[in-house]
Amino acid sequence: MRAVWIILALLALGSSGLADPAVGVFHADRIDGDRVITREDVRVSFYGVRMVGKETDPALHQRAVRFLTEAFDTLPFRLDDAVFRESGIGVNRYGDRQGMILLADGRWLQEELVLRGFGLWNGAAGYPLPLRERLIRAENAAMIEKSGIWRRFSIIDANRPPKAYWKGEFIIAEGTIRDVYRSPSVTYLNFGDDWRTDFTAAIPARARKKFEAGGWKLADLKNRSVTIRGRVRFYNGPYMELDFPEQLEREEVAGEG
Repeated sequence: MRAVWIILALLALGSSGLADPAVGVFHADRIDGDRVITREDVRVSFYGVRMVGKETDPALHQRAVRFLTEAFDTLPFRLDDAVFRESGIGVNRYGDRQGMILLADGRWLQEELVLRGFGLWNGAAGYPLPLRERLIRAENAAMIEKSGIWRRFSIIDANRPPKAYWKGEFIIAEGTIRDVYRSPSVTYLNFGDDWRTDFTAAIPARARKKFEAGGWKLADLKNRSVTIRGRVRFYNGPYMELDFPEQLEREEVAGEG
């Protein structure tokens, strides 16, 4: 049975050019943090996933590395990066390639990592909407099942944030935006009545058009429930800068298309 499965997997990847980087098919050599280095000396990022850190949870990190090692095994994997290249995000600033990493059995690696709780959807810039939605659904499933990271990690209530001196931790927060204030340089999303102490998300002026490209205005977020993700620091209360619209998810309202 295993022999048949291997043959089918190889056929699915394509019988020609299995080791040819030009056709996006590679053999893994080693895992390097949040990327895989291939035998063809190509670095492929786990783009879209914030992996659990070794310092955060050593045991879970070890399980994640073991899963990755077994997932790649000795079979080739395919990098489907066409839509990423079309959007100009096929390669990051370090030269790592970015796209859908498809394992030999057809599973999408990034989705598997999030589903198993080995990482979180990180709000990556330019991520294709259908794939982003799949990662969010996988994250919700992992949260419900308390898989992996979700045994300790929890979503923060932005309307009632814990009193803490934030120092750049990555968090996910959800809540209702009480007010939207637009200045020439920044648009502030306030989750409380006093911006001097309450949770605030800030969108720089250079990013406004990206957020409003979907046909809605930032002012429309007042009284809307949202989920935001990113690094938070202490600046008159919890303060998160949102540079990409992928970091913000609006709760659907009846009648919206």
